[in-house]
Amino acid sequence: MATQAHLTTEIESELQILAHAIDDLYQLQEDWDGDPSDPWHYSEMLAWRRNLSRLERHLDGSYRAGQMTPEQVARYRALLLRLKEAMPVIERLGFAKPAISLEP
Repeated sequence: MATQAHLTTEIESELQILAHAIDDLYQLQEDWDGDPSDPWHYSEMLAWRRNLSRLERHLDGSYRAGQMTPEQVARYRALLLRLKEAMPVIERLGFAKPAISLEP
């Protein structure tokens, strides 16, 4: 069983990874030529799906179970807001949408 310190460190890492993934969406949108059959696009789509899995399986569960520190809760809520704001970009790229509520 994971210790609280280990869990806190894992959550911290997942929060950082998701923050970077959201930042990357905007750059991906600028770089994409609009061809959904492009192997680069497919690769990025798979990477985005892995990041959503992190959100859905790890972060949201930890949030809902009360396993985050108060600072992590605030950062998680801010990430949900950023995801909500990024939905037009996600849709334009043809990427998967989060399967969780973006409302804290």
